[in-house]
Amino acid sequence: MILRRLAQALKEQNWTAITVEFALIALGVFLGIQAANWNEQRVEDAKAQAYLARIRGNLATDLLSIQRREHFWRKVIDDGKAAIHYAESGELVQGSAWKTVLAFYQASQLWQWVPSDATYQEMRSGGELGLIRDETLRESLSQYYLESGSGVAYIFYLQPEYRKIVRGMTPSVAADYIWAKCWAQPSPTEQRLLDCDSPVSEAQAQAILDAYVKDPKLLPELRFWVANQGVAINVIANYRTSLNAMLAREKKNAP
Repeated sequence: MILRRLAQALKEQNWTAITVEFALIALGVFLGIQAANWNEQRVEDAKAQAYLARIRGNLATDLLSIQRREHFWRKVIDDGKAAIHYAESGELVQGSAWKTVLAFYQASQLWQWVPSDATYQEMRSGGELGLIRDETLRESLSQYYLESGSGVAYIFYLQPEYRKIVRGMTPSVAADYIWAKCWAQPSPTEQRLLDCDSPVSEAQAQAILDAYVKDPKLLPELRFWVANQGVAINVIANYRTSLNAMLAREKKNAP
């Protein structure tokens, strides 16, 4: 319609009409481009919010898993220190040979930690990190996932030699009982170390302890493992601080 009027105006050399028609064409093109841009922006905004919601879930999951591991690792450290104290002084845990055996065994427990980074890695591989328009949040996420997957994170994945030694020396009757009565996993994301009665006599428990302390590698490896768990707690505490800051910033940017 516009083109037909423009052709007629050109034929009649009606310059006013020609100017108006050109203006209408330019306006139509402009509005069409703007509409396309607005629609594309809405699509990108919706995608960004979907990604941010998933990242928020990943960060919340990491925060909970860190809190649970801090509690678990502290219990492992406490048991390890009690076992070291016995090896160095001969003082039984609460005057019980069995509770001392339990301390040695529970000190070998580990619970590795890996961040929930599926959403971030998906965005990174798809070249869509730019959808996170908050530069501070984007850089914080990058630093968090880079550090948690870097060399410093080996402390979270380490399987100590002490674990192999003490478990290899613990009789099956005691080890099986510990797993049945002194450890629990209420859900795939939880572990608990429990107090429990003894499946053996105090004399039998003392014999296990005597075998432990005679092994020249056991005590040095236990000291190393306890120290490593202490470092892990300190490092993961920094991640907890970063997670809280990122969650607060993401909440601020939420629609």
